[in-house]
Parts: sequence; C-alpha cells; structure tokens
Amino acid sequence: MISLALTHFAFGALCTTPLLAYLPVRTRYIMAISVDSGVWAMMPDFWRLSPIYEHAFRDLGHSVFGNVFWFYLLFDAADTSNSYQLAAVMVGVYFFVGMIHAE
Repeated sequence: MISLALTHFAFGALCTTPLLAYLPVRTRYIMAISVDSGVWAMMPDFWRLSPIYEHAFRDLGHSVFGNVFWFYLLFDAADTSNSYQLAAVMVGVYFFVGMIHAE
C-alpha cells in the first residue's frame, strides 16, 4: 500500500513553513511557497490526474529519486496501512505550525 496523497502534501508544506520562517529570507509569500512545497511532495501521485504520463510519474515516486519529493518513498514504505489517522495528524500539525508562524 501507499500513503495518502494528503499525508504527502501536509508533510511537504509542514517542512517548508518553519524553514521559511527561520531563514533570513523575507517574503510575503510564505504560505504560498509552503503550499507549493506540499504540491511538490505529492508530485509522484499526479499519475492519477494525468493518464498521459502515468508510468513516468508512478515510476518516479518509487525510484531512487522518490525521496527528493519530501521523502515520498519513505512515507510509502512506513505507512503501509494507508492511515487516515496519520493524514489527519499531519494536517493538524501543519495548520498548527502555520498559525504559529503566521504574520
């Protein structure tokens, strides 16, 4: 089994939010960049949306480059039960961290 796409999205956004908050780079697009990071984390799941590149996206997520997408391959290996609880916790932590770092 694989982890839910929502788990990948929330983890990617969660990793970027505090990173941007504590780096010396200042921008007013912190939340937009963190959402883009979440989309980047679930990029290997886009085979469900694009039947043209189905095999390319599916193979990308499970190749040696899978962890470039915020540890996509690691989550798929660790979350074998396709857990809704893990996805809910990850989204909750992302919202909590986002509220803390909101300006």
